[in-house]
Amino acid sequence: METIKIIQIVSVLISLIAPTFFYVNIREGIKNSNFETKLKLKFNRLLFIGVSFWVLAVFLLTLNNFFSYNEGESFPKFLLGLLVPVSAVLILFSNKNLRTILNNISFRYLALGQTWRVLGAIFFLVAISGIGPKEFIGSGIGDITTGAIAILTVWSLSKGYGWSKISMFGLVAFGVVDLLIVLFILLTKYPIWSSAIPSTASAGSFPMMLIIGIAAPMALLLHVFMLRKLILEKKPKLISN
Repeated sequence: METIKIIQIVSVLISLIAPTFFYVNIREGIKNSNFETKLKLKFNRLLFIGVSFWVLAVFLLTLNNFFSYNEGESFPKFLLGLLVPVSAVLILFSNKNLRTILNNISFRYLALGQTWRVLGAIFFLVAISGIGPKEFIGSGIGDITTGAIAILTVWSLSKGYGWSKISMFGLVAFGVVDLLIVLFILLTKYPIWSSAIPSTASAGSFPMMLIIGIAAPMALLLHVFMLRKLILEKKPKLISN
């Protein structure tokens, strides 16, 4: 199988697995909250519609080259796919019901939501094949490490080990830094500011945009949710119901 085909298949898988984990996390929070049954059903419908719209919008816009690089542009449009959904969710933090839902997502689920990051090994192929800059090798290492820490954290939480909290802080710190490094590479090697070859011009095109517009923002939000919960709770509940 050609390298590009492998990259496309894995990218599509990531863009479907990541929202599934994100959906399961929020649904877990809704289920554990003390809302009335009708309100829970309403929130579940809104969640399904919201996540589905997010994924379909990015897919359709990507396939229609909305985010693609065009010579002469002054702004990397792929940033819209990352910043718009993250900003929208963060703005919703002002909603009391959302805060209640986030408070009731278990740490184990939040860690489980990052385990798919091991599939970030796809960045090795992107770098080695010459589709993207060699710096993406570091991104591959970062994603695999983040996924491994997530798996370790899920295990430690299930066993109720005392060092679980340290593992969770490590997962958030390492995972966020990894995402920021990827963003740094995307921007510094983008044709608007760099003449490097290979560049990150393909960031806004299929299949890379699916990761940038779907998987990356959802991973970042789950990190934010976990950090928020760690700060708010003096002693985390180690085992999910």
